[in-house]
Amino acid sequence: MTNNKWMDDSVLNGISNEKLEVLTKIIEGAKGMEPKQMFTYFIQQSNIAGKKGINFTNAETDLILNVLKEGMTPEEIKRIDMVKQIVNSLSKKKRT
Repeated sequence: MTNNKWMDDSVLNGISNEKLEVLTKIIEGAKGMEPKQMFTYFIQQSNIAGKKGINFTNAETDLILNVLKEGMTPEEIKRIDMVKQIVNSLSKKKRT
């Protein structure tokens, strides 16, 4: 997770400095955490950011999760992807 190539992703084109700082904080803060802790940390930090009016697009969320998944086992990645699908389904239901 020490690789910062994620910062070159086109998803970040035009992103505000404030939002980029939050993304960086999440990714840097998750270093060394176990996958379960990492995902919980991501959710907590996303909620804190949301209360400050900073919300992530689906593409930004995917980018963060892809960076956080580096070094995880296939089983851990599968669990993260499954939780993400559930969250996406729930958020779609809220909008309708």
